[in-house]
Amino acid sequence: MKIGLISDTHDNFKTIEGAVRIFGEKRIEYVIHAGDITTPEAVEAFAGLKMIGVLGNNDVDKKGLTDAFEKIGGELRGEICEIEEDDLLIGVYHGTDFRKRDALIQSGKYNVVVYGHTHKIDNKIVGKTMVINPGTANGWFFGYKATAAILDTVSKECDFIDLSQG
Repeated sequence: MKIGLISDTHDNFKTIEGAVRIFGEKRIEYVIHAGDITTPEAVEAFAGLKMIGVLGNNDVDKKGLTDAFEKIGGELRGEICEIEEDDLLIGVYHGTDFRKRDALIQSGKYNVVVYGHTHKIDNKIVGKTMVINPGTANGWFFGYKATAAILDTVSKECDFIDLSQG
């Protein structure tokens, strides 16, 4: 199964539209959003894709975001969530508290940990845990380009996508 991974969209509708298009072309099953989507309108821009998300430090309108996730048939699961897929246990956390993020990674409980917040791509193995940060889908903070990723739960490969190309 292919799962889209995205984080730190920060209301950049141009890159969200690009991600939605690419995720559709790649026939992903659903999207995991690792936080900092920011507004309900940004959530609604993902309409047509199933999305599971967690809250980031800039996601202050919790009711509005929750309602928007429900409107598009998605789920906003709070600060941290677990997803089981193809015998993989995936932990998702925005990553605001680095100690909490590192504890999730080093716990050995998860096959995959997806996080955001730093806006920097990460793709490494820690013990038996695959650690992925899809980077920032916004693209302009700190000079990083806009990125997202696709995780194949069978091959356990993660491909990164450049969203800045439109």
